[in-house]
Amino acid sequence: MKIAPVLVLGIAAAVSQVCGATPPHILFVAADDLGWNDVGFHGNVDIKTPNLDKLAHEGVILNHTYVQPVCSPTRSCFMSGRFPFHTGLQHAVIKPERGYGLNLSITTVAQQMGKLGYQPHAIGKWHLGFCKKDYLPTQRGFNSFLGYYCGAEDYFTHRRTGSIPKHGRDVGEPEVATNGLDFHRDTPDSFSNVLSDNETYSTFVFSREATQIVENYDESKGPLYLYLPFQAVHGPLEVPPRFLDMYPNIHNKSRKTLSGMVSAMDEAIGNITQAFKQRGLWDNTLMVFTTDNGGPVTVGANNWPLRGSKATVWEGGTRGSAFIHGTMLNKTGYTYNGMMHSVDWYPTLMSVAGGKADDPMLDGMDMWPALQNNLTSPRTGFVYNIDKTGNVSAIRVGKYKYMEGEPGKHDQWYPPAHDDMHLDDYMALHRENADVEKGPWLFDLDVDPLEKNNLYASMPDQVTVMKKALATYMETYVPDLFSQHLPDPKCNPKLHGDSWGPGWC
Repeated sequence: MKIAPVLVLGIAAAVSQVCGATPPHILFVAADDLGWNDVGFHGNVDIKTPNLDKLAHEGVILNHTYVQPVCSPTRSCFMSGRFPFHTGLQHAVIKPERGYGLNLSITTVAQQMGKLGYQPHAIGKWHLGFCKKDYLPTQRGFNSFLGYYCGAEDYFTHRRTGSIPKHGRDVGEPEVATNGLDFHRDTPDSFSNVLSDNETYSTFVFSREATQIVENYDESKGPLYLYLPFQAVHGPLEVPPRFLDMYPNIHNKSRKTLSGMVSAMDEAIGNITQAFKQRGLWDNTLMVFTTDNGGPVTVGANNWPLRGSKATVWEGGTRGSAFIHGTMLNKTGYTYNGMMHSVDWYPTLMSVAGGKADDPMLDGMDMWPALQNNLTSPRTGFVYNIDKTGNVSAIRVGKYKYMEGEPGKHDQWYPPAHDDMHLDDYMALHRENADVEKGPWLFDLDVDPLEKNNLYASMPDQVTVMKKALATYMETYVPDLFSQHLPDPKCNPKLHGDSWGPGWC
């Protein structure tokens, strides 16, 4: 079968299909660092996720939905509908000491939903820039925001440690640690620190806020668009003891704690969906659940049987756990095997809301007709990532995956760590005797989803097709912003009321 070298990746979204006379509420839940094997609906009987499992099996499990290798790039896909190599967010995450964010010229999906009459609210992790007010979520289309701007906060104190230059901004300048609060309640007109929730586990704070938004919902102002990117289950690994008690048979500390964190998030999601039901909104709510990247195998997460980890372009780092749920789906209770990418949520949600995403700069495609009716996916390829600074390029053309450079450090197949083996020993065990081949790589994912058979040497014609496609994508490459913004000492929370906040770029 001949595969076209250049794919239509959603330059314009398809004609929208309106769900019905009343646009549905939209609950978009994103887990953080959740691995493929960290949920029950993928067959892991050791993980206790009864609410997620029920929702997934009642809805549609998305078996081939792809995300970026790390946090900020995927969130940029959700908000912009563009691949990160088109927005400069393809390298690493937005560190708290670097003064940039999602390009302010981009109209976010929240702004689009507001134009369509929705009430957009955000709760949880932002991670798309905060060095000036214009980058904040309530300046990018959300009516309210409760959460944190950076990443890796303490779940109880809501404080974040960062590194800033000791004297200036020169490359190689010695750095010193600094620490500040990163927990905020914002509106379009104001932003302030949330101090009253200090020592409250963030998963519970976010669940409570979502429940209150639902309970106080004013239907005269339009349907809800609730964007809920949880902190869970990103490190640091922290969870209340009662969730650890649910896993007496897991003795590896990291795996046990992460499993408890997954179950805490599952409980929170159960509480939120119950609030929708009690308010009489659930029967007209479309719920999306997705991870932002694969799980980091070095800190308790697991992507078995997929290859690789978070921060890699192997399938374990980019094939995300996801499902959708709602009465507006014409077929449910099955697994959808069509290809989808996180950039597609932008035009898809607009279609669900009764709009049309016609921005020619979009990479996303309207998946709603396919998801609603179990039709063939309009997507036949995508870009895993192109990152010149990180020396990695990876693309998909039909069933073929092509990678050049350095796909990522943790490149093996890692079963869950259930015993009390030290992390270094666990990683060494699964690298011992491993045949770590050098790239480039070509895989036929239809027959080799675990990426065990590199076809690069045996299929030169297909390699030529892939290289031509990659070269075409390179023509629209935008240099990454990470490399253009050195750590800035003006970010120091001590200069901003002991808080990571705007006003320094």
